[in-house]
Amino acid sequence: MIYPVMQQMPDGGMALIYNPPLPQGMHVTGGVTSGVVPGVDPARGPSPAHSARASTPRPPAIKLDRENELAGLLHFSPHSVHYQRKTYPTALHLLEALKFLEHQPDLAERIRTCATPEQASEMAEAFRQHVRPDWEQVFLHMIDEALYWKFMQHPYLRRLLMDTGQVDLVFSDSDDSFWGDGPLGQGANHLGNALMRVRQRLRAEGVHH
Repeated sequence: MIYPVMQQMPDGGMALIYNPPLPQGMHVTGGVTSGVVPGVDPARGPSPAHSARASTPRPPAIKLDRENELAGLLHFSPHSVHYQRKTYPTALHLLEALKFLEHQPDLAERIRTCATPEQASEMAEAFRQHVRPDWEQVFLHMIDEALYWKFMQHPYLRRLLMDTGQVDLVFSDSDDSFWGDGPLGQGANHLGNALMRVRQRLRAEGVHH
């Protein structure tokens, strides 16, 4: 049974206080339960004034689209890529051809000679049953390779990419939730992420411009 104890209150008055028994191993020192810091609400934690200084907010992402000054960074921009002694009209042509290049070079060649990036993607889709079986595992590496060689072969585009610094890159396309940010801004943004990886690779290799 818990019995009340008469204690003096801060205002000088007296009151009956019910003190429940402390858990085993916990002691009271100077009226403060051991393990509790006076003036700090355990549920709320320390006040912001005592918290570590907030990190510097990240700058807003740079958005790329088909019309702005960074359109040349896109994988389907009209900048050829030379790869294994052949020239591909765009980095997207090369990426689609890489789905077949090792085991179905004839299909890869048909894709390479497509007139537009859209036709290259459509042809690759038509032959999807022949895509290399590990494509999902190597896809990110392959898009990085296609873009890497594009920027190595076009100094102006490389400079354009490196001048974006450390800022996040987002391919803004409401109709594309795979390569871009999609209609709600929550797409996979595979292109933007690949560009950032290639940018980091170039920087690590000392290729700044």
